[in-house]
Amino acid sequence: MAVEEEGIRVFQSVRIKIGEAKNLPSYPGPTKMRDCYCTVNLDQEEVFRTKIVEKSLCPFYGEDFYCEIPRNFRHLSFYIFDRDVFRRDSIMGKVAILKEDLQKYNNRETWFQVQHVDANSEVQGKVHLELRLSEVITDTGVICHKLAVRVLECRGLPIVNGQCDPYATVTLLGPTRTESKKTKVRKKTNNPQFDEVFYFEVTKPSSYNKKSHFEIEEDDVDKMEVRVDLWNASNLKFGDEFLGELKIPLKVLRQSSCYDAWYLLQPRDNGKSCKPEDIGSLRLNVVYTEDHVFPSEYYNCLRDLLLKSGDVEPVSASAAHVLGEVCREKQEAAIPLVRLFLHYGKIVPFISSIANAEVNRTQDPNTIFRGNSLTSKCIDETMKLAGMHYLQVTLKPIIDEICELHKPCEIDPVKLKDGENLETNKENLKNYVDQIFNVITKSGVSCPTVMCDIFFSLRESAAKRFQDDPDVRYTAVSSFIFLRFFAPAILSPNLFQLSPHHPDPQTSRTLTLISKTIQTLGSLSKSKSVSISNENLNV
Repeated sequence: MAVEEEGIRVFQSVRIKIGEAKNLPSYPGPTKMRDCYCTVNLDQEEVFRTKIVEKSLCPFYGEDFYCEIPRNFRHLSFYIFDRDVFRRDSIMGKVAILKEDLQKYNNRETWFQVQHVDANSEVQGKVHLELRLSEVITDTGVICHKLAVRVLECRGLPIVNGQCDPYATVTLLGPTRTESKKTKVRKKTNNPQFDEVFYFEVTKPSSYNKKSHFEIEEDDVDKMEVRVDLWNASNLKFGDEFLGELKIPLKVLRQSSCYDAWYLLQPRDNGKSCKPEDIGSLRLNVVYTEDHVFPSEYYNCLRDLLLKSGDVEPVSASAAHVLGEVCREKQEAAIPLVRLFLHYGKIVPFISSIANAEVNRTQDPNTIFRGNSLTSKCIDETMKLAGMHYLQVTLKPIIDEICELHKPCEIDPVKLKDGENLETNKENLKNYVDQIFNVITKSGVSCPTVMCDIFFSLRESAAKRFQDDPDVRYTAVSSFIFLRFFAPAILSPNLFQLSPHHPDPQTSRTLTLISKTIQTLGSLSKSKSVSISNENLNV
């Protein structure tokens, strides 16, 4: 998705490496340690969450995240949370970077001071209001003044915990009175259309029966105001979330009986001033990119030149290969190339061509496709785009079972928890590996055609190049399907849409053990670290 800018489409993306945090405040208890994780937010919308690092005040994450940004935003924020098993996880602090400041830190390892977070200050968005003061004659003939507050709409409200069900409360505040009214809840939108009108009696009829049109005591006007609060209707037991407020003094109606304007939501004024305190720091590397794209006809010649790359001999002279060579990161070339060739149905001949050239350059069959070449990056990207549904039908049922049942699978005696049995854990791990390995080996009919065609080409090229090695035709394929596709998806299911968030530490450890075993089985080799595959697991 893109942002339109005078006929030019602006594509925004961000690539982030979350390194580590240091010197976080200790827990006010005997252990003093915390279980910390970090979230990445566009304004108030969470788009990524790291793993939980247990019992540490200096947690190391070492996680990478890439996101295409579909809308305008003001802040890129990082929140550090302390997990609480019994209550809502608490926010320890945040790092917030203004969009216009991202270029200052672009692609540089930077330590950012963690700032204090007040939940009432985390606001964004704006509200469209109309205020109208009217003179009303009652049934008894006396005159009073009524205020009509029309809440029309809001824009850009934050998305809280994946949802936004906003409503507004409108309150008339005076020296001796407070009167509140509430809009209906608007479901699943952060740009709600309310268009609701609320009426408030500003003056008492008995006090103003002789006054002329809009003649209100000045002291009363100066002391009265309208406050509008925005809330997210939450289903959680902790109550609705505050989204922001605004206050409008009634004296704005002195010059005109009607006042119509947009207002930016403001933090709640609680009268407290927070002293700056040292609550740690967070190491980040942020790469923010804006691609300004002209209409497609500007690129017709370049597109046609790239699409001919699979037919060029030698392929190293083709436009696509040259593009891969001039890009500092192969991934930067692989992503657009794969999308282009997939769209025009030419991905298989292109990858076959560059893969065959790489195989012919390889001297040792044990190192085939092991580098971060343009070929390997293009195949990785193709599997991500074409194979997501394949992962869903193959792995998701077992991943869900692992996450729900929390069976212990630790096989390192040093890491066993109290009450765990090593033999039971080995059996649990064996059962999970059996299930996953069997479902993978029987999933051929579900594998996307484009992936099958690419793997066939890899197998033929490897077998022709290394005719004396009977296994190379299999390792050439398994190095991708196991090591670069299934194993990473098992290790980090949240990155492959197999789970909504990073698994808890115990589940993450289980998935790590399964992933390592699957990698070893896929590479048709033995290693000391996973020799349990043959000796103990019998798979």
